[in-house]
Amino acid sequence: MDNIGWLEIHVVDHCNNNCRWCHNYSPFSARREFSPEEYYDGLDVLKRYNVRYDNISLMGGEPFLHENLHGFAYKILERYRKPLMLTTNGFWLSEQAVKAHADLWRIVSWLKISRYPTVEKRLGGIAEIRRVASLIKQFNPGIIIEIPDKSIFNKLEFTASPRDVETYCGNSQCTALLPDMTMGRCGAGAYLHLAPDGAVPGGFRESRHMMYDLRNYEAHTFLLWRKRYPLDACSFCSFSGRQLQTRWKVERGRPVFNTDYEREYDFAIGKRLVAMGEAEDARKMACNMREKYGERVEVEMLECLLAARNGQRESTVKHITRALELAPDNEEAMRYLRSIRTALTGA
Repeated sequence: MDNIGWLEIHVVDHCNNNCRWCHNYSPFSARREFSPEEYYDGLDVLKRYNVRYDNISLMGGEPFLHENLHGFAYKILERYRKPLMLTTNGFWLSEQAVKAHADLWRIVSWLKISRYPTVEKRLGGIAEIRRVASLIKQFNPGIIIEIPDKSIFNKLEFTASPRDVETYCGNSQCTALLPDMTMGRCGAGAYLHLAPDGAVPGGFRESRHMMYDLRNYEAHTFLLWRKRYPLDACSFCSFSGRQLQTRWKVERGRPVFNTDYEREYDFAIGKRLVAMGEAEDARKMACNMREKYGERVEVEMLECLLAARNGQRESTVKHITRALELAPDNEEAMRYLRSIRTALTGA
């Protein structure tokens, strides 16, 4: 049986970036984060029956929105001993984030940073992206880093009526494993549950060839599923005809970036840097967050953590109090303020 080139699993469904024609429908996805354990049943079947694949591709959505990406990647690597590929839009690229993710770089074999025009502009251009990305090598000299240009996008479009399949679609090799133990031959079919109502015609949705249920694994049926082309779904998809390419665009009616997701990510990185004892980098992160987002509860909380780390009690109380003024229902701030008051008063 031919190897599956790479086996895709979603770390998260949601994404901070807004790509029209997203092959995984991420702009429409609600926030959804997965645990590695959710994939164990499916991956165990592949292991039990010696189904060969070259590596495991951690995807999304945007993987760096996962609360514990390193923990996810480590558990998958430890259990299955397959090289890990990580695909990201690179929104997080900064010297501070590279340092905060040091443990992640040590276990990833291949990093793909998709170069979208809006992200590239915000990060300061391709030269700056390459410079910061090169810093990852100090933690893993052997990691392969690619920065493919995504300024031109394949338009994912569907037809209501079937048409002849004119060309081979490379996306049919993008085998995706879902937590429910089903596998899809391409992202457009595997993640249909994320597509908005009415966006995908019935002919594509009702495909008999797209998905395979590993709970009913048999070698001969699995081989047929892997080898078959075209699929019945292909005749409804633009990728199997003349692939239409256009300049990257934003999905209509949606902001370019989900800054809520990004702010939560930045705060998590700042907290990690504080825990690592990297106070100067954490301070830079706080300054960057204040510049990007203005006066926000996360900025005050990060400043509070830094002040507490340095034993500056008055500054700690000042920032936690301001955080509560900005978000009086913030449970994390409330817990922290109570612990500070206890430390100060002994009661």
